[in-house]
This record gives sequence, C-alpha cells and structure tokens, in this order.
Amino acid sequence: MRLLFIVFEASVENRVVAMLERCGAPGYTRFAGATGDGKHGPREGTPVWPGLNNLILAGMPEEIVPMVVESLQKLEDERGGRLAVKVFSVPADEYL
Repeated sequence: MRLLFIVFEASVENRVVAMLERCGAPGYTRFAGATGDGKHGPREGTPVWPGLNNLILAGMPEEIVPMVVESLQKLEDERGGRLAVKVFSVPADEYL
C-alpha cells in the first residue's frame, strides 16, 4: 500500500478527483485552500499572490500508483508544464 500526497492548484480539483476514480483509487481525503510557495511561485489567495492549492491524501495499492502519476503528468502536459502539481509517495500500513 502507498500513500500519495497530491498537491495541486485548486482550479483542477474536479479533474484530479475524476482521475483518481478512473484509476481505481479506493478513496481520498481532501484539504482545500492550502497556501504555500514553490516552483510556480507563491499561492496565498491574496490579490498580490492569487490562487490556492488543494491537497489530496490517497491510500492505494502499489499497482495503481503508476497509472495515477501518469494521469497527473498528462494533466500537467495539457497545461504546457505550467500546472502547479506535485506528488509525493510513502509506504503506508493500513490498520483500521
């Protein structure tokens, strides 16, 4: 089992959720309105630094992970590499 941390600009949330469902991810937890700074610049939800990020935590079988990453890469490619999206993966043990 893997736990993916998917950080993305809030404007594409519906597409990210639909992609997870298509890939067969069994579920997710979403955090909306995250602020931060990175490769694509600050996102603070202010007039000076507009935009917000969302974060999805999704536990899934390891065999699904490559399909999820590939789908997110396609989404970023559609935006010419300008989409703010990052994926981090860690091993996860499920207890309950």
